[in-house]
Amino acid sequence: MIEKSLDSHADSVCYDLEDSVTPGKKADARRLVSELLNGQRRPRGEVMARINAVGTGYEEHDLDEVLRTRHVEAIALPKTNSPDHVEWVVSMIERLSPREKRRGGKSPIRIIGMIESGEAMVRIKEIAGSGEGYLDGLLPGELLYPRSKLVTTAKAFGLQAIDLVCVNYKDLDVLRDESEEGRRLGFDGKQAIHPAQVEVIHSAYSPAKRSVDVLKAARVRFSFEHHDKLGKGSYALDGMMIDAPVYKQAIKVLVKAEAAGMEIPRITEEDI
Repeated sequence: MIEKSLDSHADSVCYDLEDSVTPGKKADARRLVSELLNGQRRPRGEVMARINAVGTGYEEHDLDEVLRTRHVEAIALPKTNSPDHVEWVVSMIERLSPREKRRGGKSPIRIIGMIESGEAMVRIKEIAGSGEGYLDGLLPGELLYPRSKLVTTAKAFGLQAIDLVCVNYKDLDVLRDESEEGRRLGFDGKQAIHPAQVEVIHSAYSPAKRSVDVLKAARVRFSFEHHDKLGKGSYALDGMMIDAPVYKQAIKVLVKAEAAGMEIPRITEEDI
């Protein structure tokens, strides 16, 4: 089953060493994941490993195994209840990962913090500001308020906000509704637990069906860079004030569009 992940079209493939593995099988799971992530082939998307939570007694063994593999690019950290948990993972990356995967290297490991408790929600701003540049995104628990607050906090700290899984993997209409809701809340993407879910999630989050948004983002990018060369700060475009945060959001839209294979409109001064 695990080999099927190599053919996945998902943007990120996560290998779970936590909840899906019983205590007696933890060592076997580490071995299987390590062998796969040291192999000649790798998934097309980002390669992530979900380790066991800090304090379980398994987490150090997990990182000692996966951080030494060829293909791992990100670590999902369950039950991220404090910035200390993130900093501990950072220390392990600095100690175990090859130079190119450490801070300042060509492709540093990314950390995804999983916000799953009331304690974590209380400290979410501290958590979002931790990680010394390694923290790349946050994943929420199930309730609407924590999900909404997570999106707001992630955006404030320049992190990705990734929505939780839809466990009803056989009903793609439910998944489609959840994905559309998550996009409206401001999430950047959604986790999947079955290959059949990937296309639906891609469709909901891809800007391909929202070409108007892509055109607007392209105009914002061009106009902002044009005004920046002229030494101007904020300015108006189509009656809307454009400043650095709006520009950064436009860049994110264009990055998604390019990843989806869309052609980005070429903008000139006449278009602004």
